[in-house]
Amino acid sequence: MGIVQKAGFRLTIVSYIGLLLGYVNKVLLFPNFLSTDEVGLTNIMINIAVIYAQFSAMGFNGVMLRFFPFFRDKEKKHHGFLYWSMLMISAGFLLTTIAFVALRPLVMRKYTEHAKLLVDYYYYIIPLGLATVFFQLFDSYLRSLLKTVVSSFINEVVLRLMTTLSITLYALKLIDFGQFVTLYVGINCSVAVFVIIYTAWLGHLFVKPRIHQRVKRFSRHMFVFGFISILGSAGNSLIANIDSLMIAGLMGGQIINGKLVDGMYYVGIYSTVFFFTTVMLIPYRSILKIASPLVAENWKKRDMTAMEKLYKQSTAVLLVLGIWVFLGIWSNFDNVFSFMPPQFASGKYVFLYLSLGRLFDMSTSLNGTITITSKKYKYDLFFTFFLIAFTMIANYVFIRVYGMGMNGAAIATSMTMILFNILRLLFVQHFFKIQPFVINNLWVLLIGVGTFFLNSFLPVMGNVYSDMLIRSVLITAVFLGPVLYFKLTPEMNGFAVKYLKTIGVRLSFLE
Repeated sequence: MGIVQKAGFRLTIVSYIGLLLGYVNKVLLFPNFLSTDEVGLTNIMINIAVIYAQFSAMGFNGVMLRFFPFFRDKEKKHHGFLYWSMLMISAGFLLTTIAFVALRPLVMRKYTEHAKLLVDYYYYIIPLGLATVFFQLFDSYLRSLLKTVVSSFINEVVLRLMTTLSITLYALKLIDFGQFVTLYVGINCSVAVFVIIYTAWLGHLFVKPRIHQRVKRFSRHMFVFGFISILGSAGNSLIANIDSLMIAGLMGGQIINGKLVDGMYYVGIYSTVFFFTTVMLIPYRSILKIASPLVAENWKKRDMTAMEKLYKQSTAVLLVLGIWVFLGIWSNFDNVFSFMPPQFASGKYVFLYLSLGRLFDMSTSLNGTITITSKKYKYDLFFTFFLIAFTMIANYVFIRVYGMGMNGAAIATSMTMILFNILRLLFVQHFFKIQPFVINNLWVLLIGVGTFFLNSFLPVMGNVYSDMLIRSVLITAVFLGPVLYFKLTPEMNGFAVKYLKTIGVRLSFLE
């Protein structure tokens, strides 16, 4: 866990710097200088590009994490592993693009009336998809090499700084919206170029074809795993993004304040609120980037004792961090959204419902990684197919049948995340006889629930800034105080002791 703690801490710092920039973009700039429909377009384009990339990847992002430990040998240029991975995803991108172009007439029939902006900028998604799939491949490659901080810095910080520049140019009326979208797409594509350059700088950009005996030995297993992975990863992307697509298709055409509203209007609100739930995932993604290669190594060594230890420690840390970040955002929701146009505040309960699913996802930590890197990975595909059907039906029922709109989409998405993780949790417990929970996790959860209800009794302080400061300090003290004092999560105490030591503070009760 020492490797995970050290690198995970660095990644978390990078991610929170990115978070501050994301806050500037998502809260202060986008909603105030773009229309709500235009905000929806910029967000849904990224969502679709992620799905596009998963189909294009041909499962090789998962193959990279699962099989790279068997190929890693810099002197032998990793036996040509990167070359064959790039070749496969290039073929996958070509096939996906053919399908994407062929589907445009269907998209036009479905979305022209309720989400016209998406139709107008449909082809912009192709370069976004290409950049996304190559960034994900090289990010997985660097993760396997345990080189994660720089690629995260590029994606979390550099990308958002350039995005800030682009929206600033638009706000100053130096470019029009069409030029802004072109620049926005170009900026998102540039991160793939940067990460490839970084890989070359490390001396690991081995792109010449090599047919090694090891490639022949593992080729059948990799293709089977890749086929299963492409279906699984694409399915997971659909599950994660289907809510925005269905909101765009089902909620357009309503009249608000005498004006016909496009589906992108609701996507703009929903996706902006969704951003705040991704803040909770920053520690999860940081730890997952480091832990995934370690899980693969544990499978290689068949060390289930180390696997269970990693599983439990990751869950303990992520549960505390997830609850803490959720409480911080929820307690300050009204303050944060006071900086945005008033319609965005209608997403308050979207955040609450989505956060419940996120918290459950974090609290089960590595169950998905353990499943898809094991010899039982094929079973995960059945879970995915079942949940694709479930999430589409649930979104339709809650959005259209029950007329719950964005709140309905959030409930459906949260239910899907919880059900998905319950299935994986039971699967790992049944086949591998390990599970991530200890009794202290229950105490952490109870303290979190108590803090949640305590927040409702806190009065509104003076102005928005003093209210945010005082409320955040109180919430942190009430939640983290008992967790650290009673050492409910020893790993968190370790983090706290190391951090305080760097600023010359020593609190013996934390040790």
